[in-house]
Amino acid sequence: MQDAIHGAEELAHRYDYIVGDDGSVTDTFAGKEPPPEMHPEDRARAHDQVVADLQQAARTAEDIDNDLATVFDRAAQGGFSPGGATTVAAAAATGAADLGLTLPPPPPDATPAQNAAWWATLSPAGKALYLQGNPEQVGSLDGLPATARNDANHIVLDRTRAGLLDERATLEQELKRYQGAPLALQQPLFARIDKIDKLVAGIDQITQRVDHPRPGQPPAYILGIDSKNAGHAIIAVGNPDTSSNVATYVPGTTAGLDGVNTDIYRADAMAASAGRAGSPSTSVIMWAGYDAPQDLGEAASTSYADKAEPSLHRFQEGLNASHSPEPMTKTVLGHSYGTTVVGQTARDMGLSADRLVMVASPGIGVEHARDLKLDGVPSDQVGDRLYSTEAATDPIPLATNFRSPATDNVDPLGPDPTMPWFGGHSFESDPGSPISSHGDYWNRDSRSLRSIGSLIAGGRPN
Repeated sequence: MQDAIHGAEELAHRYDYIVGDDGSVTDTFAGKEPPPEMHPEDRARAHDQVVADLQQAARTAEDIDNDLATVFDRAAQGGFSPGGATTVAAAAATGAADLGLTLPPPPPDATPAQNAAWWATLSPAGKALYLQGNPEQVGSLDGLPATARNDANHIVLDRTRAGLLDERATLEQELKRYQGAPLALQQPLFARIDKIDKLVAGIDQITQRVDHPRPGQPPAYILGIDSKNAGHAIIAVGNPDTSSNVATYVPGTTAGLDGVNTDIYRADAMAASAGRAGSPSTSVIMWAGYDAPQDLGEAASTSYADKAEPSLHRFQEGLNASHSPEPMTKTVLGHSYGTTVVGQTARDMGLSADRLVMVASPGIGVEHARDLKLDGVPSDQVGDRLYSTEAATDPIPLATNFRSPATDNVDPLGPDPTMPWFGGHSFESDPGSPISSHGDYWNRDSRSLRSIGSLIAGGRPN
């Protein structure tokens, strides 16, 4: 806990805040302009993190006081038992259970900054104990370190895979009972078995990339995983907590565990391209953390993007909370329907991002770049942070976008963001062919991939 308090005080000092004896946080620049090298957005985030750290330290201190009172009461009654433990870790777990001691959970409805503050107050042993007992919670908490979420999600991944295989075995037994029955009765079982096989294949592809990287590939981290609906996965190529350039890639229609290998490949390709463009350290996060439409009919609805907005907004806030104190440039990139998710989130909730990249967009939910909100960026400057591209033969933007500034009810996702009047920048992609161009933006040595890498690295399109 003392480390957490010292860390809060150091962060406050770095951004010229003063922590009072009563836990108050005072701005030394109150009524004055801070130096230009201190970005107002960074100072605001630092202030919120310091406050969250100090509040969590107070909650942890109260929890310790309560536990000590329990220990003293039990000691007075002679109520201790080793429980047969033979190791220090086992003794600690036995002692905690015997005494009724509990590790403090994160605050209810906590922000990512509060999650980070809570985690910082736990000792290394406490973190390990809480992670083992609550892997689903730890693995999904925005604001926690990527390494902790990865460790927790390995447990979740193994449990999820085992559960799917158990379900498959049960369905196989049911099929035996349906032998000779009309195919209509067997078809739902066959369909579910096929779905399970695809989910398990996706899980195995994640395991292969994370646990067995090819030579030269950066480490990868599982920041989220489950098999609900089409399955969800959040995989970081490179550590987002220590990288100077962090990109979040939001895939579009059909995203889920079934196609996860393609989306991880794209994250790897973008990270490598950013490195070639001069990025000193890069993390590209494949964020399939939402229920994506699974066919073109579903992709005509904004409802999937509507439901994804809170999760994407919160995830981006979590990157701030878990990142080292060093500066970070954040890019959020959407592909196809993923651009609709990114655009609507920026429109309705704002996004913690330095720039947005839209690839093959069917529409991003706004009529003009100024309708998007980026943290710390004035509305009349957002257009300079927006970059869009589409291949000349890509059928998706050609079929779905209207190219006039007039609103049209038959174009529910919005107009084409590559149009000059939209207010953003556009960059070139290779023309490709109608059959493959919608997925060719990540082909090695393509113009689009070179430009995406340059943008992630903080530069301009090539």
